[in-house]
Amino acid sequence: MSKVYFLKIKNKSPEILEEAGKKISRMFSGFFDLEDRVAIKLHFGERGSTTYLSPVLVKAIYDELKSGVKRMVLADCTVLYKGDRSFASSHKKLAKDQGFGFAPIEILDGERGEEEIKIPVNLKHFKEVKIGAGLKNYNAVLALTHFKGHGGAGIGGALKNIGMGLGSKSGKLAMHEHYNLTINPETCRGCGACQKQCGGNAILIENGLAKIDRKKCSGCGLCISVCPYGAVERPMAELCSLNLQERIVEYVWGILKGRKSLFVNALLDITAKCDCVKERQVPMMPDIGILVSEDIVAIDQASLDLVGKEKFEKPQIDPQDQIDYAQKIGLGEKRYELIEIP
Repeated sequence: MSKVYFLKIKNKSPEILEEAGKKISRMFSGFFDLEDRVAIKLHFGERGSTTYLSPVLVKAIYDELKSGVKRMVLADCTVLYKGDRSFASSHKKLAKDQGFGFAPIEILDGERGEEEIKIPVNLKHFKEVKIGAGLKNYNAVLALTHFKGHGGAGIGGALKNIGMGLGSKSGKLAMHEHYNLTINPETCRGCGACQKQCGGNAILIENGLAKIDRKKCSGCGLCISVCPYGAVERPMAELCSLNLQERIVEYVWGILKGRKSLFVNALLDITAKCDCVKERQVPMMPDIGILVSEDIVAIDQASLDLVGKEKFEKPQIDPQDQIDYAQKIGLGEKRYELIEIP
């Protein structure tokens, strides 16, 4: 039975969050050692979001742990949709604007999301997973996760933070099963931006419109980000929640294989949608607290139990599926002992 440590939070004042960060860091002060190179996996929140993970909490944890390791950075990868997080430079600027400028920030799959490494997994959906190449420089991962809902996976916990978050741009396409990108002729202006950036020469301009040659398309997803008119579209109707959840979990398996890992879930400002949403969200329930565990399955199960699975269930989406599959492939165990931190 895995141990999950639970710190109740009475309010989110800066003083309370700073003390909470120090307290949980001191509990695990010996987990990382002086030779470790630690990537702190974060979601910095989209511009317009206000309920992403508090920079005050993150800074307290970073300040407590940074002197005990060889290197520690705040890390993420580029995203599949068009926005500030599509490119490393604008992603870093957003992170700093959101309050995370106190530490080095690395976007692990490069400026355009094109830098990736492939890790063999040989699981149900994938033979290999494609993750941000920069992760090869880090032997340890500390996942700091804002626990919330998610439109496709049901919940966004530690599994989602690690699996989807550290997948490269093409890895994200694979997880979503978005292999057949299309050009919307109603919005395409034939400007050629996608053609210029396509490394596989898979985009042609015909009769004033862009066209994707599927035989040449590598599925890197860069065209989605560079199109100034949002004309490159993903076939959302193909998405199956169960497949998405299992594919995310298989990415987690590949990412964490051979790496030291620790997980922190903040059950604060719990929203129905992901922090990718570019809008202010109203929390769906009172704050609960912060969980810490060495077991990624146990911490997500405990988080779901404390919040209540029924709050995230939707037609054809069961948030429990990803946790069940994670246990099935050996990432951890669902049975846990909840230990309250005084």
